[in-house]
Amino acid sequence: MSSTTLSSRQTAFILFMILVGNALVAPAAGSGNSSWISNLLAALAGWYVLAVIIGVQKAFPGRSIIQITELCLGKLGGKLLNFIYISAIFYATIVYLFDACVIIRTILPFITCYLLRPLIMLAAAYCIYKGVNTVGRLTEILVPIALLLAGLSFILIFIIADFSRLQPVWADWKALLGGIIESAGWPYSSISCLAMLLPFVTDLAAKKKTIYIWYLAGVSVVALRSFLVIAVLGPEMTILLRFPLYASLRMLTLADFQRVELFFFLLWFTGGFVVLMINYLAASLALKDYIGLPRLNPLVLPLGFFLTVISLYMYSSDMEFYALGSVTTPLISLTLNLLYLTIVGAVVKLRKQHAGKPSILSAEFRPEPAKRPSRPG
Repeated sequence: MSSTTLSSRQTAFILFMILVGNALVAPAAGSGNSSWISNLLAALAGWYVLAVIIGVQKAFPGRSIIQITELCLGKLGGKLLNFIYISAIFYATIVYLFDACVIIRTILPFITCYLLRPLIMLAAAYCIYKGVNTVGRLTEILVPIALLLAGLSFILIFIIADFSRLQPVWADWKALLGGIIESAGWPYSSISCLAMLLPFVTDLAAKKKTIYIWYLAGVSVVALRSFLVIAVLGPEMTILLRFPLYASLRMLTLADFQRVELFFFLLWFTGGFVVLMINYLAASLALKDYIGLPRLNPLVLPLGFFLTVISLYMYSSDMEFYALGSVTTPLISLTLNLLYLTIVGAVVKLRKQHAGKPSILSAEFRPEPAKRPSRPG
């Protein structure tokens, strides 16, 4: 397989790891006892995002969503709308970098953020330089490890769970609605970054079902995480924690073994790193198409440096990040992603309905034959 192509299975694994990476860090108690219900209902937003980006890609095979938007809306309208999408990906990448740093410093507190964040971005940049297929193959290797460790962690905390903490279910519909909006914004709408990888998928039309199946698997992990964490910590404690699953594992003691959660550090590291790497790659590809660069490689390190600097100075402390980010991040992600994808999806659907009417559509608005994506490097 070429270094510039992905299979539907690799894409499905990438989507799964995005959701698993978010399940490890995102708060679980947005709607109290019913958070797991909120996660399941909010998954409809993610399904909508997935359906739109796949539908748009099938209408214009081989083109990125940045190019499609400019083709359908014109240069000025496309640039303005694409700016919204790129801003959402940039913001998500910065948040994931911040979270990855906090995860590692939880285990290794002596490493400063000024050293750790550049090292994480350099590691992600190296993977991106190797090509999108390398990123896909790396994800293929990490998915079985993530499944094993996540399954084992769920089994262990199930032992100490108190399911009476899940009562009453669906007690407050306002809290449930708030949890749905929070979960729809983060993590489900953030999977829109996958749109930048779809032009490299060679068998999307034939095997898109695989992507949907693994999306449902990721949703199951997110919902089960919330279900078990609430049962262990309770909604009051869970909502105060940035890493509730990690805190649940810290409560475990197995015979003479202490700090059982350290055995699962690989799960946190791989999940956090993969979701950061994918968003970093998507941001690089989106910016390349936005400014019209022929190659990706010259852009990767400067963009990584920019995002690292912004992440260091956007928030003055972890407390400020958690106080503001937990509220603003879901709303920003949900608003920007759904606004962008709804407009693009509607325009592409309108184009398909009028594809046979040359009097309505200009020549540049007509469908073009599929072509392979250009080499990202």
